[in-house]
Amino acid sequence: MPGELIVQSESRRRRRKPGKRSKTGCRTCRVRRVKCDEAPGSCKNCTSTGRVCDGYDMHRFPIKRALCLPTLGPRSEGIMTSDEKRGFSYFQHRLVPDLVGFFDSWLWQKLVLQMCHADPAVCHAVNMVSAIHQDAEERGMRLAGEDLQNPKHRFALEQAARSFSHLQKRRASPDPQLREVVLVCCLLFVMAELLLGEFSRAFIHLRSGTQILEESLRLGIPVIPCLSETLRILKSQSSHVGDFESDPSIQSEKDNDFVIESLEDFDNLKEARRGYQRIMYSVIPFIATAWRLSETEILANYETLWRKRQKLLFSLESLAERFESFYQQKYFSLSMKEQTGADIVRLQLVAKTIVLKTCLLDEYDDRLLTLEYGNLLSEYEEFMEKFPCRPTITLDYGLSFGLFAVASKCPDMGIRLRAVDALRRWPHYEGMINSNAGAGIAVEAIKLDLHKMQQEDAVRVSSMDQEPDVSFWEMIRSTQNGTQWPAVRDVQLRTKETRRL
Repeated sequence: MPGELIVQSESRRRRRKPGKRSKTGCRTCRVRRVKCDEAPGSCKNCTSTGRVCDGYDMHRFPIKRALCLPTLGPRSEGIMTSDEKRGFSYFQHRLVPDLVGFFDSWLWQKLVLQMCHADPAVCHAVNMVSAIHQDAEERGMRLAGEDLQNPKHRFALEQAARSFSHLQKRRASPDPQLREVVLVCCLLFVMAELLLGEFSRAFIHLRSGTQILEESLRLGIPVIPCLSETLRILKSQSSHVGDFESDPSIQSEKDNDFVIESLEDFDNLKEARRGYQRIMYSVIPFIATAWRLSETEILANYETLWRKRQKLLFSLESLAERFESFYQQKYFSLSMKEQTGADIVRLQLVAKTIVLKTCLLDEYDDRLLTLEYGNLLSEYEEFMEKFPCRPTITLDYGLSFGLFAVASKCPDMGIRLRAVDALRRWPHYEGMINSNAGAGIAVEAIKLDLHKMQQEDAVRVSSMDQEPDVSFWEMIRSTQNGTQWPAVRDVQLRTKETRRL
């Protein structure tokens, strides 16, 4: 009817045109999507209606339009501001795929995402990691350090403070799930500090998490297995970047659980990974200890070190034999994701076996060692070609350790330079291990060995003097305990030996 059309057109004209939305309103008004009067302290719009004003954000989450991610569904809205929704979306659609790049993980694909909807402490911690990871990725995953002039770092700091505040309020809570919330937050804070290169702060959070885990085991309180496994992996890796308090004493005769209890075959990849992880809890700290000792210290404790190394080597070779049987029988029946995981475990077993055999002062045929390292590097390169979408961060064991071993220990310089190139082509974190730092340390070791052999030609050196190595030692010195990392210590000890020649 014409009259109805007139009424509709008039109602459209009466509608208010959308004004410019405020970006500085209080958090409560922004969540409610209402105009805030922005009164100092607490806005009157909230207090006059009996609501609690949640205060004002000092910093916003600066995501570029090119990085905008899918919006969240209604169930994901919760009480998050628009910035936090974007941060959570970044975590869900960008970070989680990285964290599960090698292996499916109930921790990242289910548990953490569910906790974000239920617990604000986890939600704020997730937003903190999202902001720091975005910045780290833009910087090529280098150890850049914290910069409070950086808007992403300031936003992350504010989110961290909010997460701590929520955890503090619940300290005396009898909620049985609080323990798992705290452990998840510990993991997220460890990730954030690692991405910043703040290792000393990462160790503080990691020690807090492991203390809670040990207390839970002592009291018989169950902890979700994926949480305890991830904490133990990080704890073992920490021996390579300065958490020296966790290293087993070289005088200790105690065998941690690295002896294979059963020689039965694996039924699936999950069982194989569990067996590998259990051995790595002892193998990785042992290698770190051996790399940090001078020749004099190794000789003084050789008998103890040799016995422990032989037990570890027996366990590792037994596991490798069982895994190879599983690999040959089951590989082609696995899904593509599981095949990737099986390839990773297989390469890790080969790398750790070679390094364990050669980490003391035993004589080893250079030709055989070159052949073993060369074959290992070729397999690494083949894997990287098959797996172009490589993650920027994972909290699992990966390839960086083996690539670093090839780049720093192989007798053949050409093979070592290829390994350095592989590390540089894949800038990423594997838990505590940063590939850029590994490449930098390996380059310094190559320069040292070239000088020692008096073969330091201009072409080779100039090919290595590229970022991130130009100011490499400045970066290491600015990193907490960086000069005492086992790999760095190994280079420094060889430098002293070269100067004595």
